[in-house]
Amino acid sequence: MKLKVMTFNMQHGLNYLKYKSLPKDEKYDCIDIDLMADAIRKCDPDIVGLNEVRGRGEDPLYFDEAEQIAAKLGYHCYFGHAIRFPGHGPYGNAILSKFPIIRAERILIPDPPVKDEDAYYETRCLIKAEFDVAGGLTVYGCHFGLAKAEARNAVATLCHELETQEKPCVFMGDLNLLPESEILAPVYERLQDTAVCFTEPQLSFPSDAPDRKIDYVFVSRDVKVLEAEIPAIVAADHRPHTALIEIGE
Repeated sequence: MKLKVMTFNMQHGLNYLKYKSLPKDEKYDCIDIDLMADAIRKCDPDIVGLNEVRGRGEDPLYFDEAEQIAAKLGYHCYFGHAIRFPGHGPYGNAILSKFPIIRAERILIPDPPVKDEDAYYETRCLIKAEFDVAGGLTVYGCHFGLAKAEARNAVATLCHELETQEKPCVFMGDLNLLPESEILAPVYERLQDTAVCFTEPQLSFPSDAPDRKIDYVFVSRDVKVLEAEIPAIVAADHRPHTALIEIGE
């Protein structure tokens, strides 16, 4: 069975070009859920992993973003919050799918006990969704932290999950690391990067003039990678990353 998967850091729905063009005191509300839905629609994926997603909270700018995008596209949805910002609301990752999600959960990534890096720290989570397609498929989504200790904890959490994973799987997200980072070595040991299908280097951030690749789609080694692309779509501050894969007989 062929499936198209996609990862997309949607920057909580900010219209990136509009946000950049406005003076500081007018940047308050540039959220454009229609633009995010359109970016996904252009790629027509079967399963989407979203990063930097807001959920419904006290702040009117915190609403059920993933659910609204899913409704516009006719997709199923699971939102897993990593953190709740006091006075605002939940924030995390989501998985959207054309297929029903038979089981889903969020797995919190431990915070580093010592925060001694010059970096922004934020609690993160790994989300996991299971699908009854082609004999079974598990999809993981994550947004790694900026501190190296946070990223190492995220890799350790993922690798622990993969130890007992028997079904074909996809792992995708904004990892805030370049491909050559030694922190990603355990992921490369266990999974294959769909970017091997690129015929030339493709970059994902920032979306209007990308100078680095920090977004990834990995698959287990029992999954065949047919195509991969980072399309030149400018909606949020990251470009989406897609991959066409084949699982099952």
